[in-house]
Amino acid sequence: MKKFFNIPLAIMMFLAVLVVGAQAQTSSAQKMIASIPFTFNVGKTILPAGKYTITVINPSSDRKVLQIRSLDGRSSAMVQTTTSSGQASDDAKLVFERDGDRYIFAQAQLAGDTTSLAAVRRKEPREKNAMAKAIKKSTIVIVAE
Repeated sequence: MKKFFNIPLAIMMFLAVLVVGAQAQTSSAQKMIASIPFTFNVGKTILPAGKYTITVINPSSDRKVLQIRSLDGRSSAMVQTTTSSGQASDDAKLVFERDGDRYIFAQAQLAGDTTSLAAVRRKEPREKNAMAKAIKKSTIVIVAE
């Protein structure tokens, strides 16, 4: 009789361990939500103003990839990043570079994290570089929700 009681108990404990393990894996996704009030570029992709989720899709990698996706699911882009260490931020934030009338996604930092994820950018031809230096650039920081 005791043997029959232990088997269901062992099965229930095994299933509980599986459920807790699955929850730990799904809750580790690094993401933030931000309202971006302007059209912006992520690499060659142009995204409209709106509310976006920014998710690290490979958190265990040293070359993290960010997925930037509108809440309505109509617009999205992915960008490979490099990491740089700095000071921890209380709030999650996104950084954009303003180049004339264009806003370019530059980096993201998750709340409480000391690591910034900077978008990898391709080198531009020298002619464009000379023109870019003539245009006044600025940096825009958006605090995520």
